[in-house]
Amino acid sequence: MIMKKLSYYFLSIFILIFFILLIDFTLSNTILDYKSCYKYEKLYYELKKNCVGKYRFKKSFPIVKTITDEMGLRVGEKSFPKKKEKKNIFLFGDSFTYGIGIEFEKTFAGLIERKFSNYNVYNFGVGSYSPSVYLYKLKKTLNENIIPEKILLFLDLTDLIDEASRWVYIDGIDKVKLTNDHVFQRSKKKEKFTKRNFKLINNLLSYINYYSRNLKELANIRLSEKRKIKTSIQGSFTYTEQDSLDKRFWKNDTFLKGRTNLKKRLLQIADISKKNNIEFYLIIYPWAETLEFGQKKFSWSEFGKEICSNRNCHLIDAFPDFQNYKNRNINWSTELYFLNDEHFNEIGANLLFNAVVSRIKK
Repeated sequence: MIMKKLSYYFLSIFILIFFILLIDFTLSNTILDYKSCYKYEKLYYELKKNCVGKYRFKKSFPIVKTITDEMGLRVGEKSFPKKKEKKNIFLFGDSFTYGIGIEFEKTFAGLIERKFSNYNVYNFGVGSYSPSVYLYKLKKTLNENIIPEKILLFLDLTDLIDEASRWVYIDGIDKVKLTNDHVFQRSKKKEKFTKRNFKLINNLLSYINYYSRNLKELANIRLSEKRKIKTSIQGSFTYTEQDSLDKRFWKNDTFLKGRTNLKKRLLQIADISKKNNIEFYLIIYPWAETLEFGQKKFSWSEFGKEICSNRNCHLIDAFPDFQNYKNRNINWSTELYFLNDEHFNEIGANLLFNAVVSRIKK
């Protein structure tokens, strides 16, 4: 009798698990079969035009909707249609400006679009882009006779190493390309069977893991005032001696090459802006690690001043705004950034938005 009951229970559990897996498999290949809006070429990538899809930066991040317009720029469901009679604002940036992990309307790009509703706002932000790509996109768009009144360029800490080893701008023919085809080759790889066909379970486990880690981090801060700040290869140059940077990524000339290329491309954009009577704003902002460990080895703020000195360039340094927030809030790192990541969450994006719009000429 006992064996019969146990057999019944095991059979019931087996049937339940089978149906859960069957439902997950079905949903993963229908409703949860998210379309990617990224278009990959061998030495270049961009967003597809007129695309509606889903994007997740990494497994601990939420899945957010991606909508692009006829130019392949990220927009929101409530974005204003672009009209010829309106003046234009261009936003240039990388994954921060794209707004990973956040629905478009709550990104700082989306907030800027809503604030400047009397303008056409073009968001050229795409993950791991840098000023070489912005220069290429700017020239291409100007050639299409779309002229901005303002350019807001969000300079990210990754731009230095990206200008040294990721992107190459070819002067003379005005082309940009990646230094290798790693991104293209990675895009061709298929997801593992379990990840591809059991998205529901994988997503659930990822969210449980993320929120449990978040709660643990908040508990550590409240109990011992200690926090774990993620450090990175790309952003460590502001507080680490150059000789001590990770040699796998920072070769002997990487820092100098990146700094030189970065300055060159930004000055070219400033000169084009001056020639076309465009207000050019260079915007810098901190990662959590920059706020925690400072800029003693290389000042990002001073670099911004150097670029904008004696040029058609208005510097917006958001570091003080974030520092003030940090000074007032013990949980600043988890309130402004995704857990163990450099990217802004909704509160961080809103803080940067306010820092920017308060300093733009009306």
